[in-house]
Amino acid sequence: MTEKILILDFGSQYTQLIARTLREANVYCEIVPYNSAIIYDAGLKGIILGGSPFSVNEEKALLVDVKLMAEKVPVLGICYGAQLTAKLFGGRVDKSEKREYGRAKLEKVKEDILLKDIASLSQVWMSHSDTIKALPNGFEILGTTESIPVAAFKLTSDDLFPLYGLQFHPEVYHSTEGKTIIKNFLLHICSCSQDWTPAH
Repeated sequence: MTEKILILDFGSQYTQLIARTLREANVYCEIVPYNSAIIYDAGLKGIILGGSPFSVNEEKALLVDVKLMAEKVPVLGICYGAQLTAKLFGGRVDKSEKREYGRAKLEKVKEDILLKDIASLSQVWMSHSDTIKALPNGFEILGTTESIPVAAFKLTSDDLFPLYGLQFHPEVYHSTEGKTIIKNFLLHICSCSQDWTPAH
């Protein structure tokens, strides 16, 4: 059975870039609408929750059951996906005082396999209008920037698979070591074997 990563699409302009990054790492992936039924078979190695032009605080916010997913496979939330994770677990997400768009420097505040081989003050790309103000109980901050107190985080739980969130976009060119972060998720957290090529 072919290994795969599912990318849930919440309408972000960057979703296809996430898929391209995975395929360049020789990992098969599929982009599916955020509300698709997920089949948790032996080939599913992890789930990525993509970004969105919407806010998690909107009345008709696009919602998924992140906890259920993390009971089955490792999960990585990117931008909207990270904010949604924080909110659903009881954290606080508020509108930013101004839209945060552009380059920032990621400072690692805790060593973790997701940020393995990432330089101190690595450049990352921000594109969001909401900010995670407070993490839920059981979560810890992995990285911060000058203006974003929660730029990278994880849930520490014995009951769930690894669950991570990134407020920035590792999939875009301007995040200089973003592909390394995604590869760390694929290889060290999801245990993907990198044996897929477009020829398959």
